[in-house]
Amino acid sequence: MSTDYDTIVDEIRTLHNDLALWLGTAGATAALDRFLTQQHPDFSMVTQTGMVVAREPLAAGLQGAGNSTPGLTIDILDIEILHHSPDSTVARFKEVHHHPSGPRARLTTALLLADPEARNGLRWRTVHETAVAR
Repeated sequence: MSTDYDTIVDEIRTLHNDLALWLGTAGATAALDRFLTQQHPDFSMVTQTGMVVAREPLAAGLQGAGNSTPGLTIDILDIEILHHSPDSTVARFKEVHHHPSGPRARLTTALLLADPEARNGLRWRTVHETAVAR
């Protein structure tokens, strides 16, 4: 399976739009469902504080976080494809979370696996976030 650049970009932006919708809007359960469906069963992430979080604890934490940041939006900038093969893509991008208290940025590196059953043919396997200095 081969995925083009525009499809990869669409997947990255769509996933983060769903996350922002869930965290920033009341009653957006469909957005959370879409977000979690895109995570590989073995998904894990490294947070900005260096903690490794597996899919199930992440999902449990997000369940109670609906509308925890009213009005949140997330911009995705500077997307770089570091690796692309028929089986996987590694992308690095900047996330800017627009909170009521002001924007916060992070650099994210993500491994997406080819999956014909997933939206855009991609499923999120792992993410590593690094805080960007203000």
